[in-house]
Formats: sequence, structure tokens, C-alpha cells
Amino acid sequence: RPGPSVWGVASPGAAFFDLDRTLVRGASGRVFSQTMHAEGVRRSLPVEGVLFGIFETFGENLPSMAVARQAAVLARGKDPHDVARVAQAALPGLEAMLQPRSRSLIEHHRAAGRKVVLATTTPRDLVEPFARHLGLDDVVATRYGIGDDGKYDGTIDGHFVWSTGKLAAVREWCEREGVNLSESYAYSDSVFDTPLLSAVGHPVAVNPDLSMRAVATARRWPIEYLDVAPGVARVPGVGGEAQRLLLKLVRPAFFPYARWDIEGECRIPPVGPVILAANHRSYFDVAAVAVLLAKVGRSVRFLGKKELFDAPVVGQIVKALGGIRVDRGTGSDEPLDEA
Repeated sequence: RPGPSVWGVASPGAAFFDLDRTLVRGASGRVFSQTMHAEGVRRSLPVEGVLFGIFETFGENLPSMAVARQAAVLARGKDPHDVARVAQAALPGLEAMLQPRSRSLIEHHRAAGRKVVLATTTPRDLVEPFARHLGLDDVVATRYGIGDDGKYDGTIDGHFVWSTGKLAAVREWCEREGVNLSESYAYSDSVFDTPLLSAVGHPVAVNPDLSMRAVATARRWPIEYLDVAPGVARVPGVGGEAQRLLLKLVRPAFFPYARWDIEGECRIPPVGPVILAANHRSYFDVAAVAVLLAKVGRSVRFLGKKELFDAPVVGQIVKALGGIRVDRGTGSDEPLDEA
């Protein structure tokens, strides 16, 4: 039965997002650690770089979570105001790590009337400013205990928001807010978030680690990558989209029967929106545009007639490489909007 709301109407649920390797690329802890060092709050530990590297490559693991749990002890005696200063100073670094599709997905849930919540193991005092920066509605995160002197006392106040602890904390939040978990969405890369994903009505594995990929495949959960457009293939183990990898292999020398004379490529900006209009005369135009894009160094979304996408095998390949289906003669704006 849908949970109540303040208006007595069924709740539309909420959307819960993990932070590291989900909303952002890699480990936010690296940014926080560097900022703490720069702000003079604490020195970086020699082992941190190794732990962050392992996490960014393989995902969450038990040793890294054991270190995260003990971080509360290491914070004993620290002033929360210093941590708040670090959290504010870290915003540019975190913004740079944000996955390209994170904001649009957040806005999608907001438009549907759902509350959007950051659910992460990272201490609340560090991530709350970033959540506000993204316009999120709330944060479910690990809280450090504060002693009578106003400083961290080395304890964890409430749940250690990880694995079953994250599920328990999210359940408590839902009870307070009158949100039905079965109507909610959860996004995470980590197999340790399986309890939370199993509890919501709409689980989504994002940039999953190997174990999460296996669980998601077995349970038929959707698998998404927020660094590429929906339907665009991402190369496992390498990262990035397949089109970009193929463009690295495109060279004029592969077409010895053609003479290449390219000029004006400097007019194509390296980042940001741009529309390229190619004069389409033959199937060889695909090779010509590919050589140009390889020289510029950016991938594109491209339009193609629906018959191309309807063809067996070929259609799936074209879609995976970033193609957008156009049904000619309908006058629809949808293909250009999608591009």
C-alpha cells in the first residue's frame, strides 16, 4: 500500500543515489583528502592513494569499508567547522567528477514529483554541501558523534550507512517522510548496496562492479552508465563509449585509395554543443566524417533513417555507436532533441 503524504495522497516514492562511482566518477574521498591537506585540517595518509586506486578500478571492498568505519576514530577532536570549510572548498573538485548524465537523471525524478536523496557512506558533514549544490532534497549519510566540547568524539551517531546499515537508514528516512520504498528508485555501483536495491521497487545498477553486474544480470535489474547516452555501448574494462574507442583506430592510411584534404577542423569546439552538417553523397561519407572526428578528438551522436535501425544486427550496432533513429516525413523534432 502506498505510503501517506502530508496531503493524504499516495507518495510517488523517492530516488536514492549512491555517490562514488555512481553520481560521480571514481572516489570522492580523493578530493576530500586533497582538500583537507590543502586546508591544513589533516595530512594525507600514504596508503590512501593505493586504496582510492583500488576502489576506482574494482569498486567497493571490505578493507576500504573497514578503513571508512575507523575514520570516525581518526576524526576525534576535530572541529566540525573545519570539516564544513573543507566540504565547501571541495565543491569544484566534486563538480568536475560529476557524471555527464547525473543532472538530467536527477531532473527526471524531480519532474516526476519524487524526492531525490543522496544515500552514501561518506560522512554527512562532508557531502551535505555537495547535495545542496546539486539541488537534492535530502541526505542519508553516516553521522559522526559530537561531544560536549562541540568536537567529534570518535563515535558514529546512528547507522554506519553501508550495506544493511544503509538500508536501515533509508527505511527510517522513508518512515519520517511518508515515502513508500516499494515505489522508490535506487542507484548504485556496489554489490554491498544489494540490500537497498532489493528493497525498492525500481533498482538500477550504475557503472556496476563485477559482483554487482552478476547480481543485476541474475535479477534482471537495469544496468546504466551515466557517462554515456542511453543505449550507447560502453567498453567493459576500458571505460568510455565504443565510438570513441573506434575513432582512435581511424586513420587516413586505412583508405589508401582516397586523397584526404581536411581543413577548418579548428572551427569544431573540443567540448560543448555543436551541430555538424555533412553533405551526404555516398556511404563513403561515413569514413570521411570519421576521419574528421578522429582528428578533432570528440565523439558525436548521429542521425540515421529508421530503415537503418530496423535492419537486424546492423541496427543494434548503429544504436550502440551513438545513432539516433529518424522517421523521415513525420516532421518530428524528437531526433534533434535527443541529439
